[in-house]
Amino acid sequence: MEEFVVILPGCRVTAEKRPDGSYRVLYMQADLNYSELMEKAEKPGLYEVSKRSDGWNARRRKNGKISEEKNRLVAITDSKYDQPRDAAEVAAQRIAEAPRADGSLLEDNGFDMHFTPGKKRIGGLINYRDGVRPLDNAKLHESALLLAKTMYDARKIQGVSWIAEFGGSGVLTQALKILADQGVRLKDHYAFLVRPRTSPNEAVKAAHAVGLKLTRKFSQTHMLDYIGNRDQLELIINRLRNEKNYKLLQAITDMVEHGKSLQGAGAFMGSLAAVAGLSASAPAPAAAAAFLTALGAAVGGAATIGKLGKNMTEAWLPDKYYRIKSKF
Repeated sequence: MEEFVVILPGCRVTAEKRPDGSYRVLYMQADLNYSELMEKAEKPGLYEVSKRSDGWNARRRKNGKISEEKNRLVAITDSKYDQPRDAAEVAAQRIAEAPRADGSLLEDNGFDMHFTPGKKRIGGLINYRDGVRPLDNAKLHESALLLAKTMYDARKIQGVSWIAEFGGSGVLTQALKILADQGVRLKDHYAFLVRPRTSPNEAVKAAHAVGLKLTRKFSQTHMLDYIGNRDQLELIINRLRNEKNYKLLQAITDMVEHGKSLQGAGAFMGSLAAVAGLSASAPAPAAAAAFLTALGAAVGGAATIGKLGKNMTEAWLPDKYYRIKSKF
């Protein structure tokens, strides 16, 4: 029999897989420091975000439950933020781009935010394997379990929108899969991805499995987002097969838009190789890493953005782009 260890929020479980496919728990150890780590934002957690005169404030919800408010907005953030407040500042800008979000309502009512700490971004071209196979990313299991619990607790709240920004799409995808495997349905909830850094097709399949409602668009991508655009064709076909309100004309329109993204990405990858001094045969993640290092050192102000191109900087250095943009 195979024995293994599973790290769950607040505990460490040793289990064994039996010949009949079932599992038996051998040992369970509580992590008494877990709450303290959550207070320090060193573990995933749920936060209430509100607008203040000096920006956005994030306060941890100790019960892990969102506000019981109709049409509540919940952001699922990427990693690599120093503190939840930093994540809230960025998430407020990005989730405002979702169809059911409204800038003025965000400032008046705030939103809830699922925060995932980490030293690097989730998915993306550099983390290619995690980007295309978000369900296999074991580093996200802990955060996804907590998010799944939050979503389950909120299942009776009407009109909740779960909006993932960038790599948060990977956490949302895993959480939806966990709920689907348990037979949970979120019939009056919505989901949307803002520039996903993990497979949007995996996310839409999980969304269908739990009965989420989808607006006209399921994801908003930049023309040069490789991972976000990579399997859009499969996503479109899945939507056409599984959504009654998603018609053939809409699918055709989305396919045309997808074609434009492919052309833009193809031209950009050629520029990437040229600027980074790499051959066309170099692996895409390696080329991207070298290019971003050079680009990050070069971009220091709006004048540089004008030289390099708005699309290039916005696509590959979004945090720096938004910081510079906010000054004007």
